[in-house]
Amino acid sequence: MNPIHHKSIAIIGGGPGGLTLARLLQMNGANVKIYERDVNRQVRVQGATLDLHDDSGLKALRAAGLMDAFKANYRPGADQMKVLDKNATIYLDESFATNEENDFSRPEIDRGPLREILLDSLQPDTVVWDSQFLSLQPVS
Repeated sequence: MNPIHHKSIAIIGGGPGGLTLARLLQMNGANVKIYERDVNRQVRVQGATLDLHDDSGLKALRAAGLMDAFKANYRPGADQMKVLDKNATIYLDESFATNEENDFSRPEIDRGPLREILLDSLQPDTVVWDSQFLSLQPVS
């Protein structure tokens, strides 16, 4: 039997890590609540892009079954960078070769679309909005 099946788990914070963890826990039968201080999911712009690496962020999205949604929303080529001077002398070239097995190196995705992918993957009423963590007390 799965050790977290039917367990109740609280996650403080609905950032990418908390949302991904909630998705993975729900996939394994846990009852999860995320307590997020934002008033609702549309309250603010989510900030800059994230680059996800194969051994961390992408690995978690694969395990969560969200790669198709990720590929529909990521920014192809945004992980590549060149630094040139006014004469087009290249000082830095971070161009990555792609192949059939790995179609991107460290793809970038905007935080807003990533958050929407993750929120949409959760069971209804998983996120408790407008909840700010104030303290933790031991229970005897």
